[in-house]
Amino acid sequence: MTINIGSICRRRIVSVDAASSLVQAAGLMREHHVGALVITTQTDEGPRVSGIVTDRDLVIDALARGLDASAAKIGDLASQRIASVDEDDALSDALAVMQDSGVRRLLVTNDERQLTGIVSLDDLMDAYASQMEGLAQVIRSGIVREVAETAPPVPPLLLRIPATGTAGWGQAMA
Repeated sequence: MTINIGSICRRRIVSVDAASSLVQAAGLMREHHVGALVITTQTDEGPRVSGIVTDRDLVIDALARGLDASAAKIGDLASQRIASVDEDDALSDALAVMQDSGVRRLLVTNDERQLTGIVSLDDLMDAYASQMEGLAQVIRSGIVREVAETAPPVPPLLLRIPATGTAGWGQAMA
């Protein structure tokens, strides 16, 4: 069974207008507990995706460049290189796009190229880990079955319990 991106991506997308300040963008990340924001720009047809910015971009790039967090615009910091996958793509397709693009997050689109979610490297790792756990369970259950089928029956172990008052039982330790 192939897992598709649509089944693991996060459908809650937090976006911010490109004209917003870095402080406003950081506040949205904190409020919504996300590590990336989709940057939008207003057009005649409505808002359009114009980039993506991550918490790493804010910390590393903004601070390293000495940007004024309340004056700088998030659109100036956002990566214009937008990597995406279709929600019907396999995990391996998303991983290949991440490798080729050098990114850790991908936008997820539907057949009409509408944004439907976002998937992170962590999401892919969780999905692969779940598949590996399933494989491990198959191996363990096979071992249990093989042992049960081939092992000779073990007779019950008879234990002798000394009567109360005999040497070594109920005696106070010196």
